[in-house]
Amino acid sequence: MRSNLYKYVAILLSCFLFACSKKNEPNPSLVHKVLILGNSITYAPANPADGWNCNCGMAASAVENDYVHLLEARFKALNKSSTVDGVNIGEFESKFDTYDFTKLQIYRDAKPDIIILRIGEVVTRKAEIDLFESKYIELLNYLRVNNPGVKILAAGSVLPNRDLVNSVMSKNSDYISLNWLQIDRSNFAFGLFANPGIEKHPSDQGMRAISAKIWDEMLKRKFL
Repeated sequence: MRSNLYKYVAILLSCFLFACSKKNEPNPSLVHKVLILGNSITYAPANPADGWNCNCGMAASAVENDYVHLLEARFKALNKSSTVDGVNIGEFESKFDTYDFTKLQIYRDAKPDIIILRIGEVVTRKAEIDLFESKYIELLNYLRVNNPGVKILAAGSVLPNRDLVNSVMSKNSDYISLNWLQIDRSNFAFGLFANPGIEKHPSDQGMRAISAKIWDEMLKRKFL
């Protein structure tokens, strides 16, 4: 009798441990439509005159090494029918007071099930942070029109001195901090480009770190 009880307890324990090991694993049967909105870290067209020769997230060494395409590879490894689109909305950051949200209509109306907002570096008008917050909320509401179930994750600035904009994002949306990237200079492209504006962007190592953090957080928050 006692032997059978031990076996029963062992089976229950095994089932529990198996369930725990699976709870943060994505569902491979789901087809995801992902929209990533960001700035030059998300997408920067080649500009040889400035020393930038890649149509990808700055400052990756190749298209496949930027965080957008690294995330795309993860999604497609789960289900090859998944899609990931990266769009530069740096204009929203610098001109949030006059930004025309209809520029995003084609992406919004495609009804993505996941939206990643990877912004913060270009928001430098600290005196207008209240206005930025109202426009950020307006952006979130616009993206949810006819798609109220969309899951939105904001990833903060990789640069220092962006506490105000990071606080706005963390207050109004699911949010992850990327401040920790600053601890290791090799996360950035210092010394890899002559242009100082380029080299302050993430290196391949930094891009891998960003994609891994976003992916892990999506798992934890059951986005997948």
